[in-house]
Amino acid sequence: MDRLLGAHMPTAGGVHKALYSGKAIGCTSVQIFTASPRQWKSNPLSDEAIEAWKAGQQETGIQSTVSHAAYLINLAATDEAVWRQSYDAYLQELHRCCQLGVRYAVVHMGSHLGQGEDVGIDRLIETFKLLLEEMPEGCLPALETMAGQGSALCYRFEHFARLFDAVPDKRLTVCADTCHLFAAGYDLRTQEAYDETMAEFDRLVGIERLSVWHVNDSKKPLGSRVDRHDHIGHGEIGEGGFRALMKDARFRNVPLLLETPEVDDFPKDLATLKRLEAE
Repeated sequence: MDRLLGAHMPTAGGVHKALYSGKAIGCTSVQIFTASPRQWKSNPLSDEAIEAWKAGQQETGIQSTVSHAAYLINLAATDEAVWRQSYDAYLQELHRCCQLGVRYAVVHMGSHLGQGEDVGIDRLIETFKLLLEEMPEGCLPALETMAGQGSALCYRFEHFARLFDAVPDKRLTVCADTCHLFAAGYDLRTQEAYDETMAEFDRLVGIERLSVWHVNDSKKPLGSRVDRHDHIGHGEIGEGGFRALMKDARFRNVPLLLETPEVDDFPKDLATLKRLEAE
C-alpha cells in the first residue's frame, strides 16, 4: 500500500477537482472543504457532484479522503444560538462526508470565549455525547489539536484526556497538527523530543485515536500559542521533527496532509517529506 501522503486541495469547479489536482502532484490522500469554510449555510451536494467525486476516485485511485469542517464552528459555545448553529453545521458536514465516502471530518474544537476552560470542556463533553447519538454511520469525527490562540480549547493533551474519559467512544478520533502541537508547547524538533511528545500523547489520549496528521512547519517558536504555518523544514520545527514523523511506522496507514502556504508549493513540500523518509 502506498504511503498516505497528500495535501488540502482546492475544490473550485467541484469537489472532484481536488482528486485530479492531488493526483497530478503525487498525492495518495487529499483533504477538502465539502462547503464554504467561512459560511454557516451550505448547499446540499447534488447527485451530479457525488457521481463526479466517485468517478474521480476510480480514475485517480485516491481512496483516502478527509474533510475539514467550517472555521465558524464552535462546539464549546455556551451561547445556545451559536452552539446550535455550530452543532447543526458539523452534523451536516458529517452527512456530506457520508454521501462522498469521506472517512474523517476534521473539526476545530472551539473556544470558551472567556467562560473558562473547564466550562468549555464540559460543553464539548455534552456536545459529543449528543453527536454520537445523532451522527450518521460511515464518517468519523477527527478532533484537531489546537495551537492555543486566544481562548481556544484542546491545545493540551489533558483537555482531550478529560473529554475521552467522559466520552470513551472510539468513534471519536484525533487530528494532530504539527504546527499546532509545537505552538502549544510540544517539542518535535529532534527524534528525542518527538518521541517524548508522542509518548505523552499515547499516555493521555491514546495513539490508536490518532487518525489524521496535518503536516506543517511553524513560523513561530515553541510555545508561542500562535498558529502560523510554514513550509516543511523552513520553520521553527525544522527537518528533524518531520524526519521522525515520516519514519514512524505507526502512522504508515494514517493520512499525512499538508496545509502549508500556497498550493503551488505543495510539490516541494511533498518532495521534502519523501526525501526525509528515505534518508
